[in-house]
Amino acid sequence: MKNKIIKLTEIDIENIVKKVILEQAESDKCTGTNEVKPPFIKTEIIYKDENGKFGTGGDVPAVVKFHLRAYFPTAGSSDEVYQDALLQLKQQVEDELSSKQLNAKYDLVLVKVDNVIGSASNYLNGPLQPTHYRGKPIESSKLSSEPYVSLPKEGDSNWNKNKGYADSRWGNMVSYINKNGKSLGFGVGKDLKAPKTTEFRITDTGGCTDEKRDSNKYKGPGQYVIVNGFIKLEQKPLDRDDITRLTECATGLKIIVGYFKQDMSAMDTGITMKRSSTNHKCDYATFTVYCNGIPVGISNMNNGEYRNRKRAMIGLNQENVERMAPKREGDTVYSLISVSKEQLSKIVAKSKNGKVYMTIKGTEGTLLRPRSSQRPGGTYHGEAPMVCAYIDEEVSGETTKRIVYGPKEPFGKGSGDVKPGVSKSMGTFNPCITIKEV
Repeated sequence: MKNKIIKLTEIDIENIVKKVILEQAESDKCTGTNEVKPPFIKTEIIYKDENGKFGTGGDVPAVVKFHLRAYFPTAGSSDEVYQDALLQLKQQVEDELSSKQLNAKYDLVLVKVDNVIGSASNYLNGPLQPTHYRGKPIESSKLSSEPYVSLPKEGDSNWNKNKGYADSRWGNMVSYINKNGKSLGFGVGKDLKAPKTTEFRITDTGGCTDEKRDSNKYKGPGQYVIVNGFIKLEQKPLDRDDITRLTECATGLKIIVGYFKQDMSAMDTGITMKRSSTNHKCDYATFTVYCNGIPVGISNMNNGEYRNRKRAMIGLNQENVERMAPKREGDTVYSLISVSKEQLSKIVAKSKNGKVYMTIKGTEGTLLRPRSSQRPGGTYHGEAPMVCAYIDEEVSGETTKRIVYGPKEPFGKGSGDVKPGVSKSMGTFNPCITIKEV
């Protein structure tokens, strides 16, 4: 058998020499012992009010704006990376909600992605030509000179394969959420669109894997994904334990709503109500009070010259409402509403975040302000109420009062009148959280 002769051209020999030199250089420099970095997550919860309006006054958690950066090992499961990042994101959201006593349970639904950056290190079966260094594009003039010019670049099978890893980071994350998100409390919105911008990078890690790179020279790893987007918070229905806890906390709920001409103790409650900041002397202030949309009683705050007329006396004879009537025009007038067990069960069933949302709305059929040159008329006087909510409960044979809201004046001077049919928020509270005991 004749020996087979392999003829090598000068170019072949040059390539072999280059490969040997690169492999030797790689073995010399790729001696780092780096651990894969943990995920970096930054979240901002955006709140809305009970009417669905976003703003600083809202306390209903609605959307999470997030920045997510997750890092991948050279060998190992990327699923574990996605899981760790998502759980850390969820934990940040839960920690903030818990710090604000918003203890409801939520599903986190990915609804919008602004931009995605996927990166791979410049190593796959050997060093590759990078596109970025420390997050910034490498200039073409540098890529055309050493140490980059001789490295495999676009068109090389390993380079193209590595680019594919970078490009697929985002799609793989969505696939993971679709497949495993439910068990983690995550979902993907049905209307989720592709990111506004996407970018791939092959990051210069010295031609080494992240774990073996020289971290003094190549501080940042190359195997990562960056995602910026929004997650919708979808509240889960209250479970039996939640309902039981909230019902126990809220049993004995009473609400004081009225106008106070001076500081004074409300009836025999021992609760000091502050003087209202604006004067009130009219008969256009009959309001129905709601908790989580459930009507609990009428606060008739009429203290003007027509207060004894029929339409101005609506709400004076309610079984669950005690009223301090005014002795003269412009005098103190307020109501003490006791929430019944039947009302309470409905309120708890409609609870948001474990909270009670109080609103008022002008009571239908009561007096409205007449038209004048200064006012359009046909409205209720909405500036007056001073509000306090407390729990009247018996502990070890003794009756105690836990204030859970106020006393506060939710509107105050300059807030203006209220049109018929329009609800105004009087504030929110968690019946399990005590502000003060009396």
